[in-house]
Amino acid sequence: MMGEVHDYGWGEVGNSILLKKVFGYWPAFHDAHVLSIKMEHGKRGAGVVDVAIEFRHWGQDDPNWIARGPDYVITLTLFEVKIADISMDAFVQDNWICDVCFTRTDDNLLLFELDPNSGVSVFLACTSAEITRIEPYFAPVASTTT
Repeated sequence: MMGEVHDYGWGEVGNSILLKKVFGYWPAFHDAHVLSIKMEHGKRGAGVVDVAIEFRHWGQDDPNWIARGPDYVITLTLFEVKIADISMDAFVQDNWICDVCFTRTDDNLLLFELDPNSGVSVFLACTSAEITRIEPYFAPVASTTT
């Protein structure tokens, strides 16, 4: 259908409206780069595991693409992870994303899927998710010693 807008399930994610404000559309994060995956156990309670995933994105999946946009680092935090399938053996320097999506199940779990172009794939079932940070990306500066 012409003009149909796919939201990739972002309506299920807290603070996701910030993505639309920054990028002007709902990103699939196509060709975005996975910078890090961090798991925290017990920080918010015994037996509770949260997973934070950092993406580097510059609007390369914009349906109205004209030119590269500014680089951003987006942190997505998934709370109370119940099921995790992360292909850590595939986590390489160039972890490029094909797309990400969210689906809510009948038993009220939130499913997150990251389908890779190359590198790590991620499937998580959690109770909720939230965009916890969006900030400009600055390439690391190589340190030099004299």
